[in-house]
Amino acid sequence: MASAAMKRDGEFTGKKSGSLIFRFAVIFTVFTVATLILSGIAAYIIQTGMLKSKVESEVKSISEYLSLILSDETLDFENHQKYLIEHADEIDIPMDYDYDYIPARQQYEELFAKEFPGKVYGRDISFDQMSDELKRARTLYVQEYCLKMFEQAMDIFGVAYTYYMVPDEENLHCYYIIDSAREPRQEEKDLIQLSLYIDENLQKVPVLWKVWDAKEPLHEFEVYDNEFGYTYGYYYPLKKDGRAIGLIAVDYDISTVNREILKNIVLLLGVLGVVLIICVAILLFFIDRKHLRRLESLVSGVKLYTAGKNPEIAQVIEAEVRGRDEVSDLAHHTSAMILELDKYMKNLVNTTKELSETRQQAKGLAALANRDSLTGVRNRSAYEDEIRKLQREAAHGLDKFGIVMVDLNNLRKYNDEYGFDKGNLAIKDLCRLVCNVFKHSPVFRTGCDEFAVILKNGDFEEVDRLVKDFDFELEKRKLDSSNEPWEKISAAVGIALFDQDKDFTVEDVYRRAEENMNEKKQEMKSAGE
Repeated sequence: MASAAMKRDGEFTGKKSGSLIFRFAVIFTVFTVATLILSGIAAYIIQTGMLKSKVESEVKSISEYLSLILSDETLDFENHQKYLIEHADEIDIPMDYDYDYIPARQQYEELFAKEFPGKVYGRDISFDQMSDELKRARTLYVQEYCLKMFEQAMDIFGVAYTYYMVPDEENLHCYYIIDSAREPRQEEKDLIQLSLYIDENLQKVPVLWKVWDAKEPLHEFEVYDNEFGYTYGYYYPLKKDGRAIGLIAVDYDISTVNREILKNIVLLLGVLGVVLIICVAILLFFIDRKHLRRLESLVSGVKLYTAGKNPEIAQVIEAEVRGRDEVSDLAHHTSAMILELDKYMKNLVNTTKELSETRQQAKGLAALANRDSLTGVRNRSAYEDEIRKLQREAAHGLDKFGIVMVDLNNLRKYNDEYGFDKGNLAIKDLCRLVCNVFKHSPVFRTGCDEFAVILKNGDFEEVDRLVKDFDFELEKRKLDSSNEPWEKISAAVGIALFDQDKDFTVEDVYRRAEENMNEKKQEMKSAGE
């Protein structure tokens, strides 16, 4: 009966093999397209990553080259930039200046020889000893020479923009001392405007101020999308006697390079796509002829059993499939499986369902027990479990770990003046910031407004930088006038790193971190924060 029903329905005679091969074709097509897309994305990411490393290496080399030029003692560049900032309008350089600084140098040398015969600048005579006329002549010569060097570096190395500026940290402005993008004076359009004073605030150029604060070049770019195109801006501190006196900046246009990378990847994927399509077509033809038509008969029998749960289908499968290959083996095993399934199906389904529900409930309870309901990070109980685990690791030789304590300031003020919901927002905002900064370390909420971070590995090695980043982000919120009062969060941070000479337990490290945090909190209260 079962065999007759199967043949009447046309399900066991191979009539659906065409639809099955169509499905395989769709799967292979999707696989091919997905492979091409993912390969393209991966190739683009790898290429752009390599480009970024290459760009960083190139702009650093250019910056070091320009630094060597400005560090030449004969230029006395620190005195030059001080004088230029104060007397920029007295130095006239034409907008069409063609890099010929020799006349300016000759004029300066003639005036110097006349004013100080037989003397040498820098050895016998300092900048301050010269007359105003001689100072202006020297400043004109040095400025024309440096402008030539910066503009030629831009052309030779193929970068979008080179310039040198002196940050005014108090007003968050910068003096553009050397600017390869010449700007005309407002009143005299045929002369270059020197020492432009530009607003460069934290929101606009955060990397600039991070480099200026660090007094060292960082592995970070300022990203611009302006009149120079899509560019990376790199900053390199110019130092004298260990002091940073200004920043050399190089902008690199990457939009053209990115377009070329994209064009090459599309061409490569096109060729690869044609090859894959031909290979997939050959493979589908072979699979259909060799296996799918026979396998479809077996699948149809399984479907019929699934619909009616009739164990007689096992006998039909044994009778219909012929051959001594994997499909025949599958048919025999499928027949045996149907007989076993018919016997045990109901009990197995019920048992599996109960076990699955029990596991889900256990997982849910375990997760709830160790999670803070407000912030979603792990709670005090989870922190204590982690401390016990850390103590065991310390007993077996782990000595590179630390604890960071973070305490939210002014929570009571937020609750009293704006409501508990705003206080909760401040807590969650602080939690997000802690998690973002210490992204490689576990974060715990150990109190109402207190968080703990267990430092290991990379975060342990870079804790000082991470704390600076944390304070930097807090300062950004404080300076952002668009933020609500409860969004301008303030927090005290205490750090303690494991010290074999001081600490016998992890609790000792925790206490020192808490003490440091409390000291910081008192300092902030005294400062009115």
